Amino acid sequence: MESFRVLTADGHSLAARCFKPHGEAAKRAVIIACALGVPQSFYTRYATWLTQQGCVAYTFDWRGMGESAPDNLRHYRAKLIDWALQDAPAMMALVAQRHPGLPISWFGHSMGGILFGAMPQHPQIDHVVTLGSGSGYVEHLAKPLRYVIGAFWHVIVPLSVARHGYYAGRRINAVGDLPRGIVAQWKRWCASPKFVLSEGEHIRQAYAGVKLPITAVLFTDDTMASPAGIRAVHQAYTGTRVDYLTLRPQDVGARSVGHFNFFHGRTGPQGWRHSLPWLGLA
Repeated sequence: MESFRVLTADGHSLAARCFKPHGEAAKRAVIIACALGVPQSFYTRYATWLTQQGCVAYTFDWRGMGESAPDNLRHYRAKLIDWALQDAPAMMALVAQRHPGLPISWFGHSMGGILFGAMPQHPQIDHVVTLGSGSGYVEHLAKPLRYVIGAFWHVIVPLSVARHGYYAGRRINAVGDLPRGIVAQWKRWCASPKFVLSEGEHIRQAYAGVKLPITAVLFTDDTMASPAGIRAVHQAYTGTRVDYLTLRPQDVGARSVGHFNFFHGRTGPQGWRHSLPWLGLA
């Protein structure tokens, strides 16, 4: 594994990692985009397994998260849309520069998939996968999360931000630490049935302009994303085809998967092999 930094066009430094196959030329590059508040280290097992399938895999931490965050988030300024408009293009360009002509797959987990439509498109990316990438609007959430999300937004988040100057999610094991600007924009999106499209007409047009087919994956035991939430996000892709794939945990040989555990070692190679066709590897 190689650790390095990526500089964005607006001057932010992102922590990234590269996982290379041994003794053979890579046949595809895969960029794994983290869920909100989930560090890139969470995806290490899966990225390592991808190298055994002949891929070179990349992970990174969004600005304000994980190893891309400063020591103190109190005065750190960032918006969620910066991840799409600044961080993602920097990673796309870096991977394309390192591997000229190699096809690239974008595998977005939760927010890493939600934001794909807002990102500038890169010509080397030919496969897009989203996993658990559903709307955060209350009526689009899975049960029982929709019944308790009000307390999160109106009690937990404001108290945490007021006390610490940022959302200190790690202290209460509810998402990771996030800059106040990130969580504020997330909250605004979640207050609207349009979700990310509430950001403005330019974002709606960006999603409508995507031409690549998208594979949208959801597990039936996901307690955060629901089928309605997945469709609410992906129906914004009016210029392409979205293939919806709903799986039970037993379909990938797992007892449970939920919102996070597809990438966990408990799912492992027997489950991960199902992702090969999603990524263009079968």
